[in-house]
Amino acid sequence: MTAKSLLIVGAGLAGLYASILAARRGASVRLIAEGRGGLALSHGCIDIWRDGDLRFSIGRLERGHPLRQAGLASIETALAAFLDLMHEAPLAYVGGMGRIWRLPTALGAAHTTAGVPVSLAGGSLDDARPIHIGHIPGLRDFSAELAAAGMRRLGTNVRGTIELPLPGGPPARDLYPHDIGVLLEGADFLETTARQWKTRMRGVTRLGIPAVAGRDRSLHVFAALEAILGVELFEIPTLPPSLPGLRLERALRRLAVDSGVDLIEGPSARGEIDGRSGGRLVSGTLASTAGGPRSYRAQTVLLATGGPLHGGWLSFANGEVQEAVFGLPIDCPLDRDEWTAPAIVDEQPYALLGLNVDGDFRPCDRRGRPYFANLFAAGGLLAGADRTREGSRQGIDLATAYCAVGAALS
Repeated sequence: MTAKSLLIVGAGLAGLYASILAARRGASVRLIAEGRGGLALSHGCIDIWRDGDLRFSIGRLERGHPLRQAGLASIETALAAFLDLMHEAPLAYVGGMGRIWRLPTALGAAHTTAGVPVSLAGGSLDDARPIHIGHIPGLRDFSAELAAAGMRRLGTNVRGTIELPLPGGPPARDLYPHDIGVLLEGADFLETTARQWKTRMRGVTRLGIPAVAGRDRSLHVFAALEAILGVELFEIPTLPPSLPGLRLERALRRLAVDSGVDLIEGPSARGEIDGRSGGRLVSGTLASTAGGPRSYRAQTVLLATGGPLHGGWLSFANGEVQEAVFGLPIDCPLDRDEWTAPAIVDEQPYALLGLNVDGDFRPCDRRGRPYFANLFAAGGLLAGADRTREGSRQGIDLATAYCAVGAALS
């Protein structure tokens, strides 16, 4: 029996996760993306709901909300499948629908999440044990004093900050977390750094450091640092690009390729309609490559191109607003003054814009009629959710990708 073919557009969390799921279900999967998704800019955690527990809130969501359409069972299954993938990566995560984590941010604020890299888990703000925060001279994307001050305002027992210099003296330029992460994957540099930091651990039992403990071998680097230092260690995500997000992106890309996904990065894609179907089916996309236009065909297509910040939908001077690949209409107020609220902290109407989908996550019109029988959508492209205010960004990505793949391959 010939494997069903699926073309995915977009290489963020939703697209990469969907590609792995589909490939492992026996589909022939091609993923095409004009650029990188937003994972490298993220904290690397899996946020599902702002107060941590969606089970008490899902029934109050609008019917068109992506999480309500996915349903609690699918959300739980999608998260569990993601955690299994991360264990395989290996990039171990902890968490689940019934576990609420409150972790510190680089500003010392509290971040509520459901899925946590193990290197961040020790920073739980619900743990009353004392904390010290490490400062790495020359690292521009993290201030230990700023993080410590914010955590103290939350009532966290922060005893102080500790300077953690790197071997070789002051750097000749500003350092980035990625620089340090790659250096720490060298055995000699890791050993020398850890021994040097060990001398400063007097009175320290729990130490928070900026997220620099390795890039592709983070589990090894983190475990080695913790063992040599003799303290409970945890990482705090830095300003973006943040290593926890970059680790997640690289792990998912490796899993996708290892699962047989044909990953194509660079060309922009425009949707193609199957003319033999009377306009009922899509046939794939036409990609603008360095060698000229190239057509990629598939039996089903999944859009995972994100929201307006990622180019998933576009607005034009003539007032039209369209999804970016197939030009599908996006419902929105004609008066663009209605897109935004006066204060930046207010709920922003534009955040709710996107594609409406039916029960199988096929883009549809206002009456619920799908535009095409074999076109699906997932992630930030979907309408009905303010993912930032809700703290639902990664939960929507995983749950809707899981549901869309299931429908596309059925």
